[in-house]
Amino acid sequence: MMFTYRLLGLALTLVTSVHASSHCSVEDLSNFISQNDNAEVLMAQSISSNGSFGEVGNVAYPKNATYLPSLCVATINVTSSPTSSYTFGVFLPDDWNQRFLAVGNGGFSGGINWYAMGTGVKYGFATISTSTGHNSTGQDMSWAIGNPETKADWAGRSLHGSTVLAKQIVEQYYGSAANKSYYSGCSTGGRQGVKSAQDHPEDFDGILAGAPAWMSTSQQLWQLKVGAINLPVDGPGYLPTALFSVISQEVLRQCDKSDGISDGIIMNPKHCNFRPEKLLCAPTPANQSACLTAPQISTLKQMYLPLIQFDADVNNLTYLYPNFGLGSELQMPASFGTNNEPSLYGTDYAKNYIFDDPDWDWRISFNYSTFVEAGRLNPGNVNADNFDLSGFHSRGGKLITYHGYADGLIPTDVSQVLYDETYMAMAQQGVNLDEFYRLFFVPGMQHCQGSVYDAPWYFGASDHASNLETNGQHKFPVPGVDDAKHDALLALVAWVEGGQEVDQLVATKYENDTVSNGVLRQRPICKYPGFASWDGEGDVNVASSWSCVGYDS
Repeated sequence: MMFTYRLLGLALTLVTSVHASSHCSVEDLSNFISQNDNAEVLMAQSISSNGSFGEVGNVAYPKNATYLPSLCVATINVTSSPTSSYTFGVFLPDDWNQRFLAVGNGGFSGGINWYAMGTGVKYGFATISTSTGHNSTGQDMSWAIGNPETKADWAGRSLHGSTVLAKQIVEQYYGSAANKSYYSGCSTGGRQGVKSAQDHPEDFDGILAGAPAWMSTSQQLWQLKVGAINLPVDGPGYLPTALFSVISQEVLRQCDKSDGISDGIIMNPKHCNFRPEKLLCAPTPANQSACLTAPQISTLKQMYLPLIQFDADVNNLTYLYPNFGLGSELQMPASFGTNNEPSLYGTDYAKNYIFDDPDWDWRISFNYSTFVEAGRLNPGNVNADNFDLSGFHSRGGKLITYHGYADGLIPTDVSQVLYDETYMAMAQQGVNLDEFYRLFFVPGMQHCQGSVYDAPWYFGASDHASNLETNGQHKFPVPGVDDAKHDALLALVAWVEGGQEVDQLVATKYENDTVSNGVLRQRPICKYPGFASWDGEGDVNVASSWSCVGYDS
């Protein structure tokens, strides 16, 4: 049996798979992949409607996916080399929309992302996630040292291999192949998506990639660098965590009106000329905790400056990496370390992933040449820096990337660098990037989801629905915003399958990020280089009072 619903004029058909669930067994799924000697079905079981699923011991993603539709869940292990393997999980819904969806991972996490899969399957997608080849939390890189094959799995091989094999399972399970295939991920998951478009353009028809850590080697060393800038903790320039709230409030005070209205949201940080000197303590301050000393202001200024190195060999300045954007102050400390050390995101990455040297000491060895050597080594071929997307474009693929302006873990400007470099590569071939690639900057959004000062941030991107509720995963779809105007994944489907270009999305902020509390405000986010502008008359909390401007003529 089948039924159809309309998505902004696009017919989407859901197939109710009456007989598919009878194949939910280790034996049947094993038969589906019997030609692959390197794969083994570890588990298969049926989940009833409104059920829950997760894995004991999944340290990366310990939360269960909840409010699930009736489905079949399975895990498959794949031997990727004589010294490495990875697993992937699959949700096969009884009510299938004839589409395939892979969801991404975060940080260095090793584990199947059941929680994000739980959102994907509620749309009706057959949904998968890969473990990336190890079991660890987001900052634990001990698995990488001396393991080049496991590095290759994390860098991209596991996602590609899982996708290829899972598609075979889907086709055999339902009796027909998925009509279209999609991807959604953020951070490391954003890198996974962009790299898939570059290296395996046949894997996905549509890719939604948030805050992509696409230049992984530089990203992690950047976090080492900014952590080192704010050390030592007993130094005169050290900024304790508590001060970043003070800094954030001053940035908001100076920048809020840069878009023409004071509403607690910095619409575009680049429209603000921020003066850190305004935070300088008076000679006899009444409250030392509400101001900064001159050395602390010097440290703060460095946090906003891109990393640039003078290369004496070529007598030239080399641009290494962007830095924090205005508005990201509340999340900046997440990129710093503890105990007088920079973040493990940087130090463990250098020790275990790049150099395979547990004794590598950033105090002695970290300098400009570290960036150069890391890029040269590029273990596992991790960097997504092949900007030629001809293969993806030629087969009709569509790519949407997005990045929060208040992101304190991955600098917002890295997404502009990626977009602009890809623009150059495609323009040299006579291809207009706007045909298949859109970039959205999200005012006030932090890393992947959530926001500062009640800025709208929900628009159906990776992990958005699962982070709406304060006490558990939302039932989804989210009422009132379950269409291509408010949901980036549905907008991507409409673009891929119906040709409906994605020029803007409407972001939503719920009171206390809880749907039942009601909508606090909504606002459009606009494709780069555009931005939202208030009409000067309407309610600033209503999306229709804003329009996207600033596009090329």
